Amino acid sequence: MYRLGCVFAHPDDETFVAGATIAKLTAAGNRVDLFCATDGDAGKSSGIPVSSRAEMGALRRAELTTASHVLGIASLSTPGHGDGVLKEVDPDRLIGEIVYFVRQHRPDVLLTFGPEGAPTQHRDHRAISRAATAAFFLAGLESEYADQLREVQPHSAARLYYAAWDAPAADAELKALSVPVSCRVPVTEHLATKRDAFLAHASQRQHEKRFMELTMGPAERFALAAGMPQPRPVTESFFEGL
Repeated sequence: MYRLGCVFAHPDDETFVAGATIAKLTAAGNRVDLFCATDGDAGKSSGIPVSSRAEMGALRRAELTTASHVLGIASLSTPGHGDGVLKEVDPDRLIGEIVYFVRQHRPDVLLTFGPEGAPTQHRDHRAISRAATAAFFLAGLESEYADQLREVQPHSAARLYYAAWDAPAADAELKALSVPVSCRVPVTEHLATKRDAFLAHASQRQHEKRFMELTMGPAERFALAAGMPQPRPVTESFFEGL
């Protein structure tokens, strides 16, 4: 059994980025744990009546729980930071929370956004990329966040992967370029589960067209950012060669 730790910014990021890969892994008996930094309380509600940001956050947190069950995710860590202002969170605090997540769940591989912040280049995606990258390197050091060692022990994941994508077409709505793809996970058999997880995020239904066009292809794409080298330039699994 392998362990994957996912670190993202908003409810639904896990499904957009890696929903079919997560479903594939958990169906095969592997463990996936998820850290979601915000409750997505600044988002739109796609026609669902919501009276406040607090209510929106509670709604999206509940949707994330349901989607996680659909995908087979074993645990959720949700510190509830402000949506849209993640870069304003004390970096040491955010990095420390992710370090604790890594030490607690001890993943073989850590997955997060790349520094460009996904095709949308969202500022929260960029912020969580920086924090997760730092945590990848710090979680194995006894001298870092040493107060945590009363509860958890240092742990170094073997690899860090970023979300990635192929170069967009000339007429594409989103034109951001990705760090180079080095892992293409075949996921055709798990796309139905991915779509079910997206539908669980009912307040995000306004993004369904983009979701179907951009994320429902036969493979999900990632880039090795750090850690143990891959045995070949482009693999079909995070864990190949471990």
